Amino acid sequence: MISRAMIAAIAVTAFYAVPIHSVSAQTEEIVDARNVSVRERVRPGYDAVGVRAGAFTIFPSASVKGTYSDNIYATDTNTESDFITTLGARVSAASTWSRHALNLRAGLAQQLYSDNNDEDRLDWDAGANGRIDITRDTNISGGLSYAQLHEDRGAPNAIGNAAEPAEYSLFEGDVALNHRFNRVTTRIGATYANYDYDTVPLFGGGTLNLDARDREHYTQFLRLGYDVSPDTNVYVQGTLNQRRYDLTPPAVVLNRDSDGYAVVAGTEFRLTNLAQGGLYVGYHEQDYDDPTLPKITGLDYGASVDWFVTPLTTVRFEAASTVEETIAAGASGYTDNSFGVRVDHELMRNVILGGRVGLAKLDYEGITRSDDVTSAGLSVDYLLNRNFSLRLGYDYSDRDSNVLGLDYTRNEVGLTLKAAL
Repeated sequence: MISRAMIAAIAVTAFYAVPIHSVSAQTEEIVDARNVSVRERVRPGYDAVGVRAGAFTIFPSASVKGTYSDNIYATDTNTESDFITTLGARVSAASTWSRHALNLRAGLAQQLYSDNNDEDRLDWDAGANGRIDITRDTNISGGLSYAQLHEDRGAPNAIGNAAEPAEYSLFEGDVALNHRFNRVTTRIGATYANYDYDTVPLFGGGTLNLDARDREHYTQFLRLGYDVSPDTNVYVQGTLNQRRYDLTPPAVVLNRDSDGYAVVAGTEFRLTNLAQGGLYVGYHEQDYDDPTLPKITGLDYGASVDWFVTPLTTVRFEAASTVEETIAAGASGYTDNSFGVRVDHELMRNVILGGRVGLAKLDYEGITRSDDVTSAGLSVDYLLNRNFSLRLGYDYSDRDSNVLGLDYTRNEVGLTLKAAL
C-alpha cells in the first residue's frame, strides 16, 4: 500500500514540476500592510497570479500531503498509527466585472492510508456565490454549494464501532438582500442546508443505517445596523431556525425536530494599524418537538478579531457559542462553547510561522455527558515562488470526556507541497 501512495504522489508532483509561465508579471513593490493580517496580505513575487479567461481569472492548484497520525481511530486505548497520503486539487474562478460579481469553485481531496485501506476517502465539493448590484446602495448576494464529505473519527457524533468513517452529502444555499440608507444598514436573508448520511459497515459484520440523521436546516435573519464612523458599524440581529428530520416517530424513537431563535447585538470595526474584526453577544433558545427532550437556552456570542501587534505579527482571537445536533440517546443537543487564539509571524517575506491553541466545552442537554476538547498546532510555510510552496505542520487534539471510553489524544505531523498558477 505504501507503493500505491508514493506512486500517486510522485505522479502529481511530476505533472506540476514543469516550467510555468504566468499570463502577467507582477512587479516587486513595497506594500503598507499594517492593517492587513499576515496570512491575507499581498506578496508580490510569491502570490499566484491566475490565468485570465475572458471576464474571469482562474486559479488552479494541486497539492500532495504526507501525514503521520498516531491515532487514526481517535480511541482511548489500542491506538492505531498510519501514514496518510492526501492528493488534492482545486480550481476557482473570479469575475473581473466592474459591477456584479460571480465566483466559482470546485475541489477534491483523496486520502490514501498505507495500512488501513478501509479508511481511504475521497471528498469533493463544488459551489458558486455572487452578487447582483441593483443600485449603488442595494444588492442581492447568494450562493449554492454541494459537497461529499466524511465525518472525522474524533467528531462528537462519530460512530465508535464503525468499520469506516461515516460519509454524507451536504447541499447548502443562501440569499440576502442588502440595502443602505445613509448611515443605516439593513440585511435580510435566509439559508438552507440538507444533510444526507450513507449507511456504514460495522466492525464484526453488519451495517448501520444512518437515515435517522438525515435532516434539513432552515434559517431566516434580519440585521439592522448603524455606521458610527466609516470604520465602525453597530447592529442588532434576530435569527429564526427550523431543523427538520426526514424520519420521525414511529420510524424512530425520538422526534428531533426543533425550532429556535437568537437575538444578538454586535459590532464590526476596523481600527487602522491596531485591530479589525467583529463580535456579538445575545441570547439563544432551541425548543424540541419531543416532550422528553429539554430545550436549550443560554448566552449566544461570537468573535473574530485580528490584532496587528506589529507589521510582521498578527494575533487572531476567536470565540463562538452554537447549538449542535447529537445522536446521543436522551440528549436533545449540545452547546459548543469554543475559544481560540492564532499567532502568525512573517519571519521573512517568504517564510511564515504559525501557532494556534483552541479550547471547546461541549455540554449535552438532557444527559450528564460533558467533553473538554483541546487542539493546538504549529506550522511553517515556505513560499518558493509564485507557483510552489511547502508547509510543515504539527497538529494536536485531545478530548477529555466524563463518559467512559470517549477520551482520546492524537498527534499528527504533515508535509505539504502545493503548486498553483
